[in-house]
Amino acid sequence: MKGSRLVFVAGASAAMLTAGWKVGSTPIPSLVLADPASGQVSAGASPSPSASAGTPGPTASPASTASGSTQAVAAAPGAPAAPGAQAAPAAPAPPPPPAGPTGVFVGPAVATSYGTMQVQLAINNGEITQVQPLVVGLGDGTSRQINAGAVPQLQARVLAAQTWNVSYVSGASYTSQGILASVQGAMAKAGL
Repeated sequence: MKGSRLVFVAGASAAMLTAGWKVGSTPIPSLVLADPASGQVSAGASPSPSASAGTPGPTASPASTASGSTQAVAAAPGAPAAPGAQAAPAAPAPPPPPAGPTGVFVGPAVATSYGTMQVQLAINNGEITQVQPLVVGLGDGTSRQINAGAVPQLQARVLAAQTWNVSYVSGASYTSQGILASVQGAMAKAGL
């Protein structure tokens, strides 16, 4: 067989062949040698079991022939798939659980010296997305004018801070107190 090109087909996995194995008390599988010129297959000699432990055994590399021909390496059953082989597609991951409450939560009606105040909150995953006034005290014309300027400012402050604990609007203490108390109650219903 001298001078002929040999193709090594091993019954071990590709990982064992490239990493090598240690000779010890565990028997090493025999290599099957094939002569490409004659097509004959013969069993090669097994390495001697008397070799010292820790000595690497024979390994085969797909590109180790002198003429550049490729060698086939057969993987053992249950061995990792060869590079380029397609793996089964992974199942899609379940969506993450919501980070917080979602829904519309109505706050309590809060009576003030200048009328009743009540809001509802739209909340998405724990984030306040809308502050909607349901009832705004409609006392005299001055109260309506104060409320018309104060309520949008309070809505913006609650949305920006994501809490009821924001500063009052100057000149609208009763409106601020009523709106923010209703926001606090709606947040408590939502568990925030």
